[in-house]
Amino acid sequence: MHGKTDNIVYHFSFTAVGSLMGKIHRAMKRFTEGQMKTFEITPPQFEVLLSLWERDGLALSELGKILARDGPTITGIIDRMEQKQLVNRKRDPSDRRCIKVVLTPKAWGLREKMTSHLQASLKDIAGDLSQLEMSQLESILTKMLMNIEQKIVPRIHGKLHATL
Repeated sequence: MHGKTDNIVYHFSFTAVGSLMGKIHRAMKRFTEGQMKTFEITPPQFEVLLSLWERDGLALSELGKILARDGPTITGIIDRMEQKQLVNRKRDPSDRRCIKVVLTPKAWGLREKMTSHLQASLKDIAGDLSQLEMSQLESILTKMLMNIEQKIVPRIHGKLHATL
């Protein structure tokens, strides 16, 4: 036995936790899609807005990395947001190869309404969970994601490359 970690793994029911995480993911997806329909945007477009409200003028490639989207996917999202007049593309004057994504006044105008609407709903989702419980949940989920990205994904990619 290797101490604390073995004890956690021993009592961990992957089926139960995995099933619950899947159900929460699907419910949150339905919830988010419903919330975004009110504003006529998609959840990925909302993710872009959240990122740009924090740091307007991000490079298109940097935005793709932040949101874990590949080039063609982030380009398509930005194309649709341009059509809705939420963002503009601007070439960086110091590096013409770099394209910056900048929010329009229309997008800035949505910020308060969208975030307050979403915050109220998220408060209902959290229910009677304390701030400490929410913080612990975020910490646990972050650790699990890091473990997947650092340990599981490289193993999968290693097996894929070995079979090619």
